[in-house]
Amino acid sequence: MQTDREKVEEGLLMDRSVPWSGPVCVPPDGEAPAMRNWPERVPGADAFVDRVPIVMQKLDGLRDRRGYASFGTARPSPAAQRRLMREIRKLEKGGHKVSLAMADLAHMSGLGYRSELTMCTQSTIKAVYCGALLDMHPGAFQENGQYIHDAVVYSENEPYHLLRAIYGDAPMLRWCREAGVRDSYAHSLYPRDGNAREMLKLWGRLYRFLNGGQDRNRYGACLADTSASAARKQLGGRFAVQSKAGWEMGLDESRNYDPHAEIPPEYRDGDPSNDECAINDTGIVYTDAGPYLFAVFTDHPFGIFRDYATPNPLYGLTEAILGAQQSLGEGRNRDDSHHRMR
Repeated sequence: MQTDREKVEEGLLMDRSVPWSGPVCVPPDGEAPAMRNWPERVPGADAFVDRVPIVMQKLDGLRDRRGYASFGTARPSPAAQRRLMREIRKLEKGGHKVSLAMADLAHMSGLGYRSELTMCTQSTIKAVYCGALLDMHPGAFQENGQYIHDAVVYSENEPYHLLRAIYGDAPMLRWCREAGVRDSYAHSLYPRDGNAREMLKLWGRLYRFLNGGQDRNRYGACLADTSASAARKQLGGRFAVQSKAGWEMGLDESRNYDPHAEIPPEYRDGDPSNDECAINDTGIVYTDAGPYLFAVFTDHPFGIFRDYATPNPLYGLTEAILGAQQSLGEGRNRDDSHHRMR
């Protein structure tokens, strides 16, 4: 008698509309991932676990629909805010969209830019789903560790789809409700009605899981070794980083179009929330000043290939978010829940 897993592998239980694909991103031969030598658990990170729900409650008061805003009492410096806006404007050229949210656990403050803008989560959802299933099924890493590793580290679709078919939506639904995120995230492989604010909340739940004081079955190490993450590539040599990027290149993954050009018309599907091209990044950066969580969604073109030929357009924004976090407290402190800057 076949097990559910054997049936899934033969496609007998698969009832998903998204096609499977093999690995899209493979690090070049000889490249040592920047995070490989970091510990599976980050010392001292558990001290901030109890702050996560409080910070996420503050995040709910963020009013950034018209542009940049901050929350909490610690503000980034004016210079850091200007730098952040310059990087956002660069990515918005040509009519592209940018949405982001950042929460610093040490200062219990953060910022956002159109963080509730509806966009596709792309593969960033894989990191949260795998954390949720490990939380509900502690033995899943022993049973299906290779699937988890490949889905997160290399962002392979097939292992992720297998995990979804084996374990179902229940793990994700549980985390959505605990994090105060819509149930719809649990019922889609790649939610197209997502936003950066809700993804940040889910990463808050993931932070609590990763740093909750018990063995996390090497999952933290997987998140420290992910492909295509601007944060990992840009910051991983300086700080411990756990992250997950997500991207979409259109219908033809072998086509390397100019990343600075407009999205090719044939890649558009008429859905304003999904231009068939994107580069997103989400995660945790454990700086010397304390950890911060971030979520960045864009519809910016990004051709990612085995030779890493195309520069990641999020490098500048990644540095600007770090700069804003490092300067928290240098801006004007206020007790209200939001501060806008156009």
